[in-house]
Parts: sequence; C-alpha cells; structure tokens
Amino acid sequence: MMTRIISSLAIAGFVILPLSFPAQADLKTEVVTVEVRPGVTMRYLAVTDSAPVKAALILLPGGNGALKITPTGEMSADLGLNFLIRSRNEFALQGLYVAALDAASDQQAGMNGFVRLSRQHAQDIEKILFDVKQRTNARLWLIGTSAGTLSVANAASRLAQSPSRPYGIILTSTQTAIDPGHCGKTVYDAPLVDIKGPVLIVSHRDDGCACSPGGTAAGAKLLNALSGASAKEHKIFTGGDPPLSSACNARSPHGYFGIEANVVKTIAEWIENN
Repeated sequence: MMTRIISSLAIAGFVILPLSFPAQADLKTEVVTVEVRPGVTMRYLAVTDSAPVKAALILLPGGNGALKITPTGEMSADLGLNFLIRSRNEFALQGLYVAALDAASDQQAGMNGFVRLSRQHAQDIEKILFDVKQRTNARLWLIGTSAGTLSVANAASRLAQSPSRPYGIILTSTQTAIDPGHCGKTVYDAPLVDIKGPVLIVSHRDDGCACSPGGTAAGAKLLNALSGASAKEHKIFTGGDPPLSSACNARSPHGYFGIEANVVKTIAEWIENN
C-alpha cells in the first residue's frame, strides 16, 4: 500500500501546472446508445484521439449521475461541470478511449445511493463494458468521482467473475463517509474485498465535502478494505484555484478545480503502468 501527496502551485488565483495539453482539433466525439434491458438504454459520449488507444476509460460522474445526453451530444449543464466530464477531452488526449456514461433511460430523474449500489445498475454497466470492449479491444477501466465511486465500487465487486469485468478502477473524491441529509451511502456498502484488479484512489487534501474526506487516514482505511486488489495506491493532490462552488460541488478542491491537467496526467500514467 502506498500514499503519495502531489502538489500544484497556486499563486494569486493562478495555477502553474507542470504540463500543457496539445490542441484538441483531432478529437472525435460520438454518441453511442446501448440497449441494456428490454426497452431500457444507456448512452455514453465517446471521445477518442487519432493516436492508438492505450486503454478504455468509462467515466461515471457524481451527483445524481443523469447527464441527460441527447442524440446530438448535448448534456446537463450542471453535471457537465463535473470533474470527470469536463476533463473528458484531456483524458482522450492521453491515448484513452473515453466513454462518459449517462444514467439508464429509466433513471433520468437521477440515481440515489440505493440505485448506484444495486445489482441492476451493475448489470447495466456490464452491457456498456461489453460494448466498449467490442469497439476497442482494450483494457477496460472504470473511473468514478464522488457519488460515482458508489457505481464503480458496486460494478467492480459484483462483476468480478464476469467476462466483461473491468480490468481496474479509479476512485476520485471517494464517498467514504455518511453525512445525514446529503450522502447516506458509502463505498463500504459494496463488498470491496471482491475487487481483484488494480485500484487507484485519488483525493484532494483540502476536500471540504463531508462525504469524501481527502486525508491520509481516510485513504489508509480504504486501501485496507481493498484487500483483494492486485495493486493499489492512494495519491493526494494539493493546490488549485479558489473555489467557485460549494464544498461538494465541482469547482472546488472536491473537483480538483484548477489542477485538472495534473490529475488527469497522473491518472493516465498510473493506468499505463498498471
């Protein structure tokens, strides 16, 4: 088990990042609709670069998970700001096939923790994993942020024996604590011991959301619970821009506001090395 703290420098509201991304003109975006149950579909927004695909990364946003992706690729303005969703192009520029996943068509009013931790939700995600595998023939990774980590932990544990199981998972701003009236479920409500692949935990040291404490103690507890993982590490980030949202929303340390490039690069490198 390993925890690393990664810093980004913030001066007078500006963030100095150790890298920059190339132009995004070569990115291709398409909307994919998959029937997951009779009469029920899930959509994802696929983003790819022209370079060969290193791995496939399925993004599960926080909040209620309903991106409300239209056939032409528009989505919910609120969840469009989610850390993973607003960073989708940057992930693609790291050589990843990116699939920003919407809630199922019968959950467009939004998912709560009970839905995210359900067998049905895991089975729906299994259909998406199968579809992406057929398109890419690449290793499949699930990544979730905030409430999206419930979906990822649930799917990875329930699908551990499935031919379409994810190769590995990334948990960012992991929901590990209950805050009455705000978050009533945590990743510990999933059988974490059943997760067998590599697991990366990503946190911000100054995450002020009560649902997702970002320090070493919370990370160490989660690493211990992931006793079946083939590899595991906790990376803690610092720095960023002054928050423009409340503590549990996207434009704050909870959403790696201002240090997205550094976080994306670190995650992509971990995927490539594991």
